[in-house]
Amino acid sequence: MEWFWSLNSDLSGWFWGYRQLLITSWVAVLLVIYGGELNAVVRRIMQPYHVMMRMTAFILLCTFGYGALAVYGQLGINFALLHISKDWFAGIVIVTYLVLSVLAERKRHA
Repeated sequence: MEWFWSLNSDLSGWFWGYRQLLITSWVAVLLVIYGGELNAVVRRIMQPYHVMMRMTAFILLCTFGYGALAVYGQLGINFALLHISKDWFAGIVIVTYLVLSVLAERKRHA
């Protein structure tokens, strides 16, 4: 069992060096999975307004909304990960990608 903990420690150390890239990919995947729903909510809210207002809201959502979600989402996840022991990071990475793949698969078949 010692080999498992050694491998886990080595993987966690290797993954930790790529933490920012991993977090960026997690946030990007979440935005791709749920971006359509966010667009639909904004579309429903803006439906009674003039076409210029709807276009402006869509442009603002795409430029500032998604950018803010990406930047602050990464900061929040990174802050949370800094409070967790590095020894758990390999497991967190693997489980996160598994959860994201299940979410993406369910969204595709919904």
